[in-house]
Amino acid sequence: MKLDTSTDPQVGYRPPGSLDPDAFERYSGHFGVRQAAHLLRRAGFGGSQAEVARLASLGVDGAVDALLHPVEPDVDLAVYPDSSELYDIHLRIKNQAAQMWWLNWMLQTRRPLVEKMALFWHGHFATSLNSAKVTAPQIVQQINLFRSEGLGNFRSLLRAVTYDPAMLVWLDNRKNVAAHPNENYARELMELFTLGLGNYSEDDVKNAARALTGITLSAGRVAFRPALHDQGQKTFLGHTGNFGPDDIVDIVVTQPVHPRFLCRKLLEFFVYSDPEPELVEQLASVYATSGFEIGRTVGAIIRSNVFFSPRAYRALTKSPIEFVIGLQRYMQFPQVPLDTLTWLARMGQIPLAPKTVKGWDGGPTWINTTTMLARMNYVNEVVHAQVGTAQAATMSGTTVELMPRFPSNLPSMLVPSAIVAAAGGTIAERVLDEVVAGVVQGDLTSELRTTLLAYLNGTRTDNPQPFGPETFETKTRGLLALALTLPANHLN
Repeated sequence: MKLDTSTDPQVGYRPPGSLDPDAFERYSGHFGVRQAAHLLRRAGFGGSQAEVARLASLGVDGAVDALLHPVEPDVDLAVYPDSSELYDIHLRIKNQAAQMWWLNWMLQTRRPLVEKMALFWHGHFATSLNSAKVTAPQIVQQINLFRSEGLGNFRSLLRAVTYDPAMLVWLDNRKNVAAHPNENYARELMELFTLGLGNYSEDDVKNAARALTGITLSAGRVAFRPALHDQGQKTFLGHTGNFGPDDIVDIVVTQPVHPRFLCRKLLEFFVYSDPEPELVEQLASVYATSGFEIGRTVGAIIRSNVFFSPRAYRALTKSPIEFVIGLQRYMQFPQVPLDTLTWLARMGQIPLAPKTVKGWDGGPTWINTTTMLARMNYVNEVVHAQVGTAQAATMSGTTVELMPRFPSNLPSMLVPSAIVAAAGGTIAERVLDEVVAGVVQGDLTSELRTTLLAYLNGTRTDNPQPFGPETFETKTRGLLALALTLPANHLN
């Protein structure tokens, strides 16, 4: 899906397919609600109309600075696990608790770019709870690492990942010893994390594995044991020496191909798929000259001309997590309902459980007949939800309260009466404008607007009830459901 933005009022851009030589110049065009919503979707998970309006009021530089350098303390969610009981009950419940913990952080965070980068790195350094190898506390520790260092220096982040307990278990580097080298992490370090396939040899894999020996886990803590480390000479990517783990990190990030490899992934995540080679080169230069600083590189992207260009606008398909959390933030959910995990599974993306070491393919693969039906059914359930009671899971005689199916404090959510009040009363056109402005910032064709207005006014034969004081509750919920399933709302 791709939204037609040919009538977009922004000016100063070259036609699609022609790269603006000043693509990374700071954007100086109009910065209103549509641009602020675009920024908040890409550099976060979207938000309510009030959140978008606040961001728009800051101007482009103020908005980007607020995302890159947040000063407000983040949400004060309990550090997982907050109870020793979670270690004693069924594995599935521990994993579910970890997944709900992170989804609630995405929903409630006051630092959306920090959390969005954690999601990016989770897909990049894909580690999963799907096997019995990695424990929930280990992968939560890894997410906290991404949260704390995800906008910092990549060299430091890669070193931390190399010594991260979840990664040591996931790619078997804790079993990598001089007597029996294990090549799993060494291979993925180059293929998936830093260089890309074809930019290293099998000898490089073998020698990197030798250099990465000796990192182990003892009682859950990381330890480097020199007795298990290969002390011999290694030749790796053209360098020779008695290398250890830190040397391997230093060598891979200074390979000329590394900035291009990582910057292509950042552009595909934040801007659009298949970025032009010239665009990749420009961003790679920013990244390399910054000394591998992720924050400066991401900042160059999200305040640039190319980021706000018509080609980039709604050019990416929302992942299931982006779709669901974005919807819940717009609807002002105070917490994530427990059945969100079931819906995400139907849509094809479960947090903390990517299907392979490559993470999720993403892009157009998110959309097919099965996942679209799941998205539409999810919207209908959310919009027509009634207040539920808290669900509890009982395993081995231990009861753990998880999350309510739907939040118990429904009045704080976006409800029909609040929408009608914001619109100034039960006037169909104003209510329609209010909903469309909030959900898709007015991004729909005149034909679709006419269809939605006909639904509200009751001029359609399948729903002849007119909009008014007696019907606004049902009609507004129906309108919300229709708006949330518009093509534009599936696009970032």
